[in-house]
Amino acid sequence: MHRTVVKPGIDENLDQMKHTYDGLEDLLKKTSESIAQTIPREFGLDLNVIFFPQIGFLISMPIDPQTGLPNYQGEDTGDEGWHRVFSTVLRVYYKDYRMRELDQTFGDIYAIICDREIEIIYNLGQEVLQYEDTLTKASDACGDLDSLLALARGAAMYKLSRPRITGDNVIDIKGGRHPLQELTVPTYVANDTFLLGGEEAGDQPSMLMMTGPNFSGKSVHLKHVALIVYMAHVGCFVPADAATIGLTDKILTRVATKETITKAQSAFMIDLQQVTKALSLATHRSLVIVDEFGKGTDSNDGAGLACGVFELLLKSKVKRPKVLGATHFHEIFENGFLQPRPSLAFGHMEVRINMDAEAIEDQITYLYNCAAINGIDQAIVERADRLGLLTAKGEDLVAACAEISKDEEVDLRLAVKQHTWHIKPSECNTKLNRGQEETARAFLAVDLRHYRETTSDTDVWRDPRILLEHIMSSV
Repeated sequence: MHRTVVKPGIDENLDQMKHTYDGLEDLLKKTSESIAQTIPREFGLDLNVIFFPQIGFLISMPIDPQTGLPNYQGEDTGDEGWHRVFSTVLRVYYKDYRMRELDQTFGDIYAIICDREIEIIYNLGQEVLQYEDTLTKASDACGDLDSLLALARGAAMYKLSRPRITGDNVIDIKGGRHPLQELTVPTYVANDTFLLGGEEAGDQPSMLMMTGPNFSGKSVHLKHVALIVYMAHVGCFVPADAATIGLTDKILTRVATKETITKAQSAFMIDLQQVTKALSLATHRSLVIVDEFGKGTDSNDGAGLACGVFELLLKSKVKRPKVLGATHFHEIFENGFLQPRPSLAFGHMEVRINMDAEAIEDQITYLYNCAAINGIDQAIVERADRLGLLTAKGEDLVAACAEISKDEEVDLRLAVKQHTWHIKPSECNTKLNRGQEETARAFLAVDLRHYRETTSDTDVWRDPRILLEHIMSSV
C-alpha cells in the first residue's frame, strides 16, 4: 500500500507522534521484560509484547506443539488475568491491564499518524487549487519553452535548416536526409524531391515512382520526405539544405506490415486495408507513401494491383494527391503498364561501386549480396545468381535445373566404374582413364526400352545385378 508521507518540520504534533512511534520498539522490549518477571521463569524467555495497528498492544506466547496449548495463559499472575484475543498456528495473543493502559496512553498511534498526514495533504491540495489557473499557465509556458529549446538544440546538433511553409500545394526539398538513418551509417547521400498536388500540378509531377536494388535506400527516401513534411508542420527545422513545404492535411502510408495473432488477417490483407484507407482519405492536400505494395501475393497479381493503385491516384485530377512510390515489379515499366506522362516522374537509386572493396558489406548491394550479408550460404547465393541470369535471358529454368553438376557427373562415372570392375570405392581414382570413360559414356547411351524388347529372359529384369552384367557385356 502506497501513501503520502509528510516531511518533518511541517506539523509539530505529527513530528511528536512519529517520534513516539519510532520509540515503540524500546518500549515494547522494556514492557516484555517487566511482564516476564511476573511469570514463571521458564516461560519468560518466550514472551513478547507487540503492537498491531487497529488492535493495539498484545502479549504473545508460543503454543506447545505436543499439547497444542499455550505454554502459559496468565494464571497465577495475581491480577485480572490475561484475556485471549486471537491465535495463530504458532502463537496466542492476550491482553491484560498493562496492555490496556498502553492502549489508553498511546491509542492506535499508527492510524492517528496516517489520518493526520492525510489531513495535511488535503489542506495542501485545497491551498494549491486556489492558484490553479496561474499554475496551469506557468506549466504550459514551461512546456512550450522546453519544447522550443529541444527543437533548437536538435537543429544545431544535427544541422537542420528552417523550412518555408507555403499555401501552395508543393513539396520542394533540396538535399533531404533521414534524421535517424544518417546517424547509423558512415556516409549518407542526400536527395532532392519535387512534387505538386491537385490542380496546381498541371504538367508537373505529382507522383514519383522509384525502383532499385535491395538495401539501396528506397524506403529511407520515402520516409525522409514524410518526416520532413511532418517536422515542418510542427514548427521544427528539417534535415535538408532547403525545403518549401505546402500545407498538408494528411500523411497516408503503406510502408510497414504489422501482423498480430489477435486478428485472423494475412500480411497481404493488412496491406490491402492500408491502401484502401489511404485511397478513401486522400485529398489534393495529402501526401501518400506506398512502399512495395503487392509483394505479399502472386507476382502477376501484385504487379497488377500496384499498377491499378498508382493509375487511380494519377487519374484523380483535381483531387490528385502527392505520391511517393517504390516497387520491385519491373514489368510495370518494361511492359508499359504505367505510361509516361508529365504528372509521373520515374526515379532509380544510383549505385556507387567500390571496385577495390573485398568485403560484401562494402560492395554493391543487390539482392544476392543482401542475402549474403544476412548469413545465406554462399553456394545458395551463387546458384540463385545463375538462375536469375538465365531468367533474364529468357532461358528454360526446368532444363537448367535438370542438368547435373560436374561433381554429380564424376560420382555417376565412379558408380559405373565400381559396378563394371567390382572394385571398392577406396580403390577408385577420380581421374578415369580414357577407356573407362568411354565405357561410362556407352553405358549412359544405352536405350533400356530397346534392350528390354530384345531380351526375352524375364529373370534378367528381376535381378538388377544380372541386368547390369547383361548391359555391360553388350556395351
